[in-house]
Amino acid sequence: MNDQPEIAAGDLVLRPWRRGDAAAVVLAWADPEIRRWGGYGAQVPTREGVEQWVDWNHEQWQYGLRAGFAISTPDADGAELVGSIMLRDCGRAADFVGHGGDTGETGYWIVEERRGRGVATSAVDALSRWAFHAADEGGLGLRRIELRHSVHNAGSCRVAENAGFQYEGTMRESFRYIDGDWHDEHLHARLSSD
Repeated sequence: MNDQPEIAAGDLVLRPWRRGDAAAVVLAWADPEIRRWGGYGAQVPTREGVEQWVDWNHEQWQYGLRAGFAISTPDADGAELVGSIMLRDCGRAADFVGHGGDTGETGYWIVEERRGRGVATSAVDALSRWAFHAADEGGLGLRRIELRHSVHNAGSCRVAENAGFQYEGTMRESFRYIDGDWHDEHLHARLSSD
């Protein structure tokens, strides 16, 4: 399996997670807004837990199931962590059991200081462009990428629209968020042909 690439996203970079990112992730997850929409639970993770999660992300990449990236400033600038973005359920072979090999789902979070500045839109767009490229061009050869969010998360709705993801409908009570309620979610999607 090829090494996970780094992807340019404007003045930022999407890069594979490093164990050294653990302290910054713990700090980011102290923000209630990240936990509110994150889907991983109400607990702030531990440094050790994040290091294990980083290892798990690398394994998932090797198996072709997930591409998890840190959104950061370039290393030359001290590599400030700005957020996280991932693409999951993206089996990279059409014969991969349980996956069509041509569709994925993205999700992300952005640290509070960088929200509202186009970071998420830029990251979602860059990730999508990369994923739509054919495997022999360094991409995943995906045909479709989905983005889902709670109907109460207006910011993510704007990100989806600004990144070229068309609204396709509302999925009723599709995900239980940390408030314990089942939320309706908007489904957006972008096709390689868009």
